[in-house]
Amino acid sequence: MEMELWNIWATNRIPGAIGGLTVIIAVWVAARFSSVASEQSEENKTLFGKILLTAFGGSVILWGIQINLFAQGNYYAIARAFTRMKENGMDVSPGATEFANTYLVEPSLLNNPVAVVFFVTAFLIILYPIWFKK
Repeated sequence: MEMELWNIWATNRIPGAIGGLTVIIAVWVAARFSSVASEQSEENKTLFGKILLTAFGGSVILWGIQINLFAQGNYYAIARAFTRMKENGMDVSPGATEFANTYLVEPSLLNNPVAVVFFVTAFLIILYPIWFKK
């Protein structure tokens, strides 16, 4: 049973990794859009365009946060499964016990402060060229 859980955990890490890469690419695209928009002349800039780019950048950041929380949820679900196995008297390896002790925490951005810094700075990189003059 434990090996099956390790396999599920490993398999579920693949979408998290792909999601992480797509978030980085999407942040780059949003930052590029805002950079190109900032290079337009003042008469070509509209409030609607600024709001649209801000909404796009915000949706990219929120989507990235969701991907991050889904990836953390994978760790939490497997840690909870290992804990329940042990509570029900099943044999659990020391590695699985240590994993459960480490990752038995609800998914939250506060668990990963580097992600908070990444998402805040990415959002500022997206917003700054849109709303502030060079």
